[in-house]
Amino acid sequence: MKNRFFIIGMLITIIAMVSCKKNGLLDPKTEPLSEDKVFADSALTNNFLNNIYATTGMDVVPLRNNLVSNGGASDNNGNLDDLSTNNGSGLSGQNVFLTGGSSPSSGPFQATYAAYYQKIRATNKLLNNLPKTPLSSAKKKRLAAEARFLRAFYYQALVRLYGAVQLMGDDASDDFPTYEYKRSTYKQCVDYIAAEYDKAALDLPGSLNLDAVDYGRATSGACKALKARLFITAASPLFNGTPVAATTEQAPLVTYSTTYDVSLWQKAADACKAVIDLPEYALVIDNTLAAYPGNGFWKMFTESRKNSEYIYVYNIAKGKTLESYWFPRSLGTSPFSGTTLSNPTENIVKAFGMNNGKAITDPSSGYVDTNPYNNRDPRFYYSIIYNQAMVSDKTTTVLKPISIFTDRATGTTSADGITQYYTKTGYYSRKMCNDRLPFSTLNVDRAYPIIRLAEVYLGYAEALNELGQTELAVTWLNKIRDRAGIIPGSDGRYGIPAGITKENLRTIIRNEYRVEFYQEGHWFYDTRRWRTAEQTEKEGVNGTKVYRESNGSFTYTSFTALTTIFISPQMYFVPIPNAEVLKSKGLLVQNPGW
Repeated sequence: MKNRFFIIGMLITIIAMVSCKKNGLLDPKTEPLSEDKVFADSALTNNFLNNIYATTGMDVVPLRNNLVSNGGASDNNGNLDDLSTNNGSGLSGQNVFLTGGSSPSSGPFQATYAAYYQKIRATNKLLNNLPKTPLSSAKKKRLAAEARFLRAFYYQALVRLYGAVQLMGDDASDDFPTYEYKRSTYKQCVDYIAAEYDKAALDLPGSLNLDAVDYGRATSGACKALKARLFITAASPLFNGTPVAATTEQAPLVTYSTTYDVSLWQKAADACKAVIDLPEYALVIDNTLAAYPGNGFWKMFTESRKNSEYIYVYNIAKGKTLESYWFPRSLGTSPFSGTTLSNPTENIVKAFGMNNGKAITDPSSGYVDTNPYNNRDPRFYYSIIYNQAMVSDKTTTVLKPISIFTDRATGTTSADGITQYYTKTGYYSRKMCNDRLPFSTLNVDRAYPIIRLAEVYLGYAEALNELGQTELAVTWLNKIRDRAGIIPGSDGRYGIPAGITKENLRTIIRNEYRVEFYQEGHWFYDTRRWRTAEQTEKEGVNGTKVYRESNGSFTYTSFTALTTIFISPQMYFVPIPNAEVLKSKGLLVQNPGW
């Protein structure tokens, strides 16, 4: 199988440092390791497993290229929101993908298919060799469960992008196997992944019993939460009902049920409730500071890598990585190669409602287009840096306004105004960033959330609403809105009208996903599973140009930074790399439209 899922690195690049004495000094030398040597050593076996974890953050890291060893120019993209109209980006991946320039031979996901399969094959290699390692029986059991979790995780990552893929079972051979190289059905993939999570959960600890040194490793709760995400996706319109596939051969590869099956939503609701009922998870809530309503939303990302809401995370070293990539240059940041990264668009700015919970398009919301950033959803202020937004100075805790405007009289652009390699949309991101301490001394202890409890709450609300239990869905949705600092109103409904219909609540829930999980790698997948990407991805990557008038006031003009297209059905799924199709000798069916 080495020609398909080539795994350079898992055995050969785990290097043993052999020290010898030379001239009275330790002279380190390297020795390439064989499979037998790795699994005959406890520490190397553990390191082998750690290496499998290394790519789990692909959807949430600020630079996806960093996790793909052979990404190349075609994979040149930042975080996953950069491949949607939520962000503007100076990296080439966005321009290629959102203008329809991808193909089975090139595009932002060319290296992803092989990267994930490499990890799957590595888990199989570990599972096959664990019995002969010198680890204790208890340790072998734990590592086997972690490997099973990771195998399910990477299969789930594949099916979110490609639809059905080939299930390899426990095969870890270096040559082509005897079985045919072709895709399983989407239903087979989902059912297999769910079963693997169930098996792994039996032998994994809960987060309350997790040693501090193991934080970020698989837990039983992570298994259950990711299974809930899996079932929510399978119940969604892209996979539940009339397929987007053009042929009967493709249909089972991209659909769980070719006729709408409402019971899939019940299955999803049950999976979400199983996570909600666990004792170890709770939303991070802090509505005690008048100056910072919904402060729990900010605190969750910035005060510690571990909290009650995070279910599974991607650990990173302490530092200021996000702030360096995303903050304005006036704060002393060092942009990646001088390239604009992850600028929020006017599209996402308009998605944030008002602090009374109403959409800005609602005439009763209080929104004023001449003062567009006033009284917005508190999450807006924890996510977006806009003209005159207050951010800590780079050397002190004094808050200062960020100027992102053009002077009407002179035509000059302010320090952080719309300029190539600064911002292409008129906004900067501060989601998950610490903007209250000076940039020069920032050393944030954080992890990137892969899945957190808020997603399970929203998934539960979505499933209940699709089952016709709309008022119960409102209850769970409002738990998110309460934490966000939305004003409950005299009716205690957080801006949601009494007697709301299922269809109208569906619209609100979908927008809630967008603003709650902005920059967390959700919107790309959500618009596809809902089959709404053909609307949202045609809107263009839009920005706001701000002018400072002679009297000191500001005026606002919308513009399009990048004209985008969405080609249906092909852009609902990423194409299987053409090289893989050729290797299969015609057995690997390509995705619809490709």
